[in-house]
Amino acid sequence: NAYTQYSCYVTASTSVGEGAPTSTVIILTSLSVPEPPLNFSLLPVPGSPTLLFANWSAPLPTIGIIIGYIVYCNTSASQAYPEQRIGPNIPTTRSVVNVTILAVKF
Repeated sequence: NAYTQYSCYVTASTSVGEGAPTSTVIILTSLSVPEPPLNFSLLPVPGSPTLLFANWSAPLPTIGIIIGYIVYCNTSASQAYPEQRIGPNIPTTRSVVNVTILAVKF
């Protein structure tokens, strides 16, 4: 599995039995890309034509250390307009952020 710690050792055996083990080697496997965040929602901030309230939960299972989140927004549900990247890394210490989007139409 990705980003999993394993402890391993080896022994040799003959028809008489198994010998003493080597010293244990501990290894951590490589990282993998995370699953998508959960429960993503957006709400307009009352009184602001350009401010959205974004909320999500960390992905499960968490594979590795998440260093941040990137929010992509678009002015059209059909995605006919270029998306805007908000980030690059919104801190993982907060899962609720205010996202300013220019030219959002409600």
